[in-house]
Amino acid sequence: MKSLLTTIPCTGKVLEFIVTSPIGDIKISSCQAGLHAVHPCGKDDSTFSADVGHPVLLKTGKQDGSITDCRPANECYMWLKDYFMHKVASTDVPSLCSSVVKKDSFCAKALQQLPEAAPIGKTISYKDLARLCGNEQASRAAGHAMATNPMALLIPCHRVITSAGTPGNYAHGKKNNTKVWLLKFRAGSASEVGVTCTDHQHLFLQYSFTDLFLLNLFFFFFDKHNLDHQITVFLR
Repeated sequence: MKSLLTTIPCTGKVLEFIVTSPIGDIKISSCQAGLHAVHPCGKDDSTFSADVGHPVLLKTGKQDGSITDCRPANECYMWLKDYFMHKVASTDVPSLCSSVVKKDSFCAKALQQLPEAAPIGKTISYKDLARLCGNEQASRAAGHAMATNPMALLIPCHRVITSAGTPGNYAHGKKNNTKVWLLKFRAGSASEVGVTCTDHQHLFLQYSFTDLFLLNLFFFFFDKHNLDHQITVFLR
């Protein structure tokens, strides 16, 4: 994967573009040097209702000029189209402006590592992400890096889960429903057949948050007794 942070100095003027998507409108903020932020609009997902068939399109009247005149923003727009409409997500994401994240910081390392550490259909724990960044004890720092991730979706912080296999929070806990939907959307194409799972970290995709506590107790009991288990999960 290429370096996430651009070496080009920030140009100062930040342009904003709004695009539609299956999870609602997404705002792209970018200068000519690199992206500044990519985030779903809305403060929370209390009324979240995804539409997998909704196209990714620019919203008219919501743009600062033409998106094709801002290379990083246009690359982001194309990336989102591939992700939602063609189910393709390159790990080579558009560059992030160097003014957004401090170079060589733990946060920068975590954001750099994540796309290849957790590609489509895979998850990684906060602890394992911290280990990849050189400090296994820095799970909290990994969590902070994900909570402040400036490039949602492109840097897949929604694929970072707890060591217990539960989703953890998304957008400071305000968009947990969105996180679960994104994990289901990218988990695979087996929507009508049974999927055999031996890794309990992926089973939470089939359950609501209210089920997770009991599910964790179940796996704690089985793991504690060193029993092999294999569960066939039928995707809803």
